[in-house]
Amino acid sequence: MTVEAHDPAAELGRLVAEGRISEDALQAITGIQADTLLRLLENTQPGMARVTTKTQPPSNDDTSRFSIVAAQLTTGLQIADDDRLKAIFRSLTAECHLTVRNVALLTGLEVDDVEKALHDPRTLTFERKYGLAIRGSFLINAVSRARGR
Repeated sequence: MTVEAHDPAAELGRLVAEGRISEDALQAITGIQADTLLRLLENTQPGMARVTTKTQPPSNDDTSRFSIVAAQLTTGLQIADDDRLKAIFRSLTAECHLTVRNVALLTGLEVDDVEKALHDPRTLTFERKYGLAIRGSFLINAVSRARGR
């Protein structure tokens, strides 16, 4: 097993340079102040933000959000769609303690389709997967908002 170094500044800097995301969008997504975000993006050594006597170092919360969004926008987007669909419903059932029936009733989906999404999404048609993904993502977002994330 190999371990790859995770350099959020380099990863997000590359995404900005490639035009995949703007600094303005990163600020809106993370809630990190523009000057702090720029310092984090300019960081060339992991864990070593450039700070002068006139600036405050990034908070642990800012650094954490910066690292999380870097991982989600790079490594996270490499996850296969069927695996991502399965994870949505595993999260809703395991982490949120919703039953398959709860999820189906909340979303207007068929219990059988939710079961298939949990166990083998490959057996579902694209149209069914689309409905599951949209409605499951909505529930995940509702949970995240309720938790204040």
